[in-house]
Amino acid sequence: MTRTMTTVLALGSLMWLTAAATAQQAPMMSDCDKWIAKINGEAGVRVDEAGHNARMRVDEIAKMCKEGKTAEAEKIAMDTMANLGIKR
Repeated sequence: MTRTMTTVLALGSLMWLTAAATAQQAPMMSDCDKWIAKINGEAGVRVDEAGHNARMRVDEIAKMCKEGKTAEAEKIAMDTMANLGIKR
């Protein structure tokens, strides 16, 4: 009986600690966030027309990602990165 109670208490404590540890983890970046960060990183230092267009397209990409149109957002992001000279 004592062995059973110890086992149950140990498993309960382990589950409680595991739940607390996973709740503390930072959320992972989505693909959309990665594309936007790459484009903003390059476009932020540029003052030419390609930089301006890229900053405008970032808003469009973010909007599409929120609407769930990730395939279209990826196409626009890849085109924008190609215009800026960013390699995947």
